[in-house]
Amino acid sequence: MNVEQTKRTIKGLPAKRSILIRSRHGLGKSEVVRQVCAELSQTTGKPHIYTDIRLSQREAGDVIGLPRVMETFSMQQTTFVDGRLEQQAATIKNCMIHDLPMFFPRDPNAYGILHLDEIDRACREVQQCAFELVLDRRLNGVYLPENIRVVACINGDQDIYSVLQLDPALLDRFVVVDFKPTVPEWMTHAESIGVHDAIVKYLTKFGSDLDTPENIESGKVYQSRRSWVALSNDIQHMASNGADPLKDLDYLTLLSGGYIGVTTAINFVEFIRKEYKVFSPEDILDKWDREMAEDFSKSHPAEVAFYTKELVKYISKEKVKLTKKQQVNLTAFLKAIPKESASGFWSHFSTQCREQATQWYKDKEVSEYITALIFKSEALK
Repeated sequence: MNVEQTKRTIKGLPAKRSILIRSRHGLGKSEVVRQVCAELSQTTGKPHIYTDIRLSQREAGDVIGLPRVMETFSMQQTTFVDGRLEQQAATIKNCMIHDLPMFFPRDPNAYGILHLDEIDRACREVQQCAFELVLDRRLNGVYLPENIRVVACINGDQDIYSVLQLDPALLDRFVVVDFKPTVPEWMTHAESIGVHDAIVKYLTKFGSDLDTPENIESGKVYQSRRSWVALSNDIQHMASNGADPLKDLDYLTLLSGGYIGVTTAINFVEFIRKEYKVFSPEDILDKWDREMAEDFSKSHPAEVAFYTKELVKYISKEKVKLTKKQQVNLTAFLKAIPKESASGFWSHFSTQCREQATQWYKDKEVSEYITALIFKSEALK
């Protein structure tokens, strides 16, 4: 199932039906579960608890709870009366109970998802402890709230991963979803979360490099959807601090190899070298055109922040006296970038390059646009 089909399944099946999502690593299984929880909270108008339990990090006692002796204990006892199943209140004396674990939802009216992640990496004892929770939706005689869904995720391939094959009886307790998100789905998601434009453009052209190859060697680094997002986030972080790796392609090769593997990193950097444009302050001031405007209008705020800092640094350090053409291009740049970025640029530029900013501000188009930015910023405070 692709992303939309998987979401449809989780939302559409009864909450009492446990679901197992199975796929290779880095494809976004956990992210899809979180997204479903968020979307259910919107469609129902009710808060949804998202509880993420990594069963690979648990021991049996973490799941069933630690034992405790009680002098008296009240419970609901399953009883057949005249052939009918009923729950009857019972009081037991001098008994041992197990305290419920922290993750178990106490509110009987709660909504949400109990996410049992990495269940096939858990030891056999922990997997056995999950039996009752997955099928009977109860633990130590206490039932899960009826609107809590149980969703588990696994990688599943013993030939690749250090996992324990699920017992057929445990597997039988789930509806199994083989998760196969499409490349277009990921591209749409990547743009929505602000994945670096260079990565989006590279993967648009070379979509086969998005996922881990079928045949892989143990201990070797390979790309995945998760590692592409991590690389994007860290490139943007470094760029926002004035050290954009895309300005040093030899270093970018070394850096990206640690995320997506050496072979894919070399291909990615070659794409940057030959086909992806990285602009200098001189390009913005002297060579501004419609294509550059389109590129900047689609850029992530962190990437824009890098360029605004570079512009201010260049004008300040070189003591550039802006020509009329450069002022026009700087105005076009200001209007092309997001308004929040433009406001930040003006604040930095007017402080660090007072003379150039004063001269530029005399232009009516510039002064009106900046005034509108300032008033909008004040209104949002």
